[in-house]
Amino acid sequence: MDHQRLADLLKAYADNSITLEETDELLTWLETHPNHPMAEEVGEEFLLANQHVTTNLEPYQHIASKILATDRPVIRKVFPIKRILSYAAAIALLMGVLLYNLLKENHQPAIIAKTITPAINGAILTRGDGRQINLDTLQSTNLGKEEGTAIKLNKGLLAYEGSNNRGNMVYNTIHTPNGRTFHVLLQDGTGVWLNAGSSITYPVAFNGKTREVSITGEVYFDVAYAVNQPFKVNIDDRAWVQVLGTTFNINAYKDEPYIATTLIQGAVKAGNNQNEAILHPGQQAIVKADGAMQLKEIAPTAITAWRNGLFHFDNASIPAVMRQLARWYDVTVRFEGAPSTRSFSGEIGRDLSLQQVLAILETMKIHYKINNREIIITE
Repeated sequence: MDHQRLADLLKAYADNSITLEETDELLTWLETHPNHPMAEEVGEEFLLANQHVTTNLEPYQHIASKILATDRPVIRKVFPIKRILSYAAAIALLMGVLLYNLLKENHQPAIIAKTITPAINGAILTRGDGRQINLDTLQSTNLGKEEGTAIKLNKGLLAYEGSNNRGNMVYNTIHTPNGRTFHVLLQDGTGVWLNAGSSITYPVAFNGKTREVSITGEVYFDVAYAVNQPFKVNIDDRAWVQVLGTTFNINAYKDEPYIATTLIQGAVKAGNNQNEAILHPGQQAIVKADGAMQLKEIAPTAITAWRNGLFHFDNASIPAVMRQLARWYDVTVRFEGAPSTRSFSGEIGRDLSLQQVLAILETMKIHYKINNREIIITE
């Protein structure tokens, strides 16, 4: 392989555009050229990136041991390998398992007639008079005023601006069906990001003593500070969060076993009818189905991964993984027999097709079939 071909493969790896055949070509080259300066550097970075992973790395060690079996000084890399690894993880890794395992062991994903693509930016807006507007295909547009508040859509952001309303509270609702995600800027300047299968109901203008909204699903908030007007989130009538100005994430899907409120910045009070607690950055309040509350420390980056284009799994069960995929790709999931008891840790890019994600899962012996938009787990 000449230098230009190697550069092209590494660039495709970083751009997340590499094919299975090209991945096989690159990994085969790494295995057969252990003394090449670039092979040594790539191999070292792979090991550093995966040293924290407890999953069996034998398929990779088969390559890495040869690449690193040299006492020659390290040659500084020409290509940004760590950045390449971060992008390539979506293709090659789930819990540190290389796609090399898939290629070499000839695990073939199910043959599917049509690629199932990831979620898109879009939502359904329900106005105060009950009218519904599908925002999926609308571009920048002015949606008029409601009770003196201008409603504008600009490149996927729905923003509420100004208000002369001092009368009755008028509410709007944004709902993201499965396969959709959306960003809203409320009238007070609070930023709201909705994950797939979520909703928020809010006044077009906050003219009361408090700013109150209601949510379902998963929503990320960056609340505008207003010392005389606390911000309160009603979580599906099961729990609540109250703040002055802060950044936090709420995961309250009805098919999840608990409600999780995670504080990123500032301070919040979270609670329900039985318990309440003040959170500090990096803390998460978990409210279980019976109302019991538990506090835990957690890395904020793990919680905000979905906003940064990643699925994040931390010892997640197969059903938990599939619930995320079902919402993001707008599919249903059915298990034939009892689900596997193994768990997953790692991150996968949310910009991959469903077939690419399932091919990665298949390296972990999770077998599947797809019938239209139903995933059937056959393990």
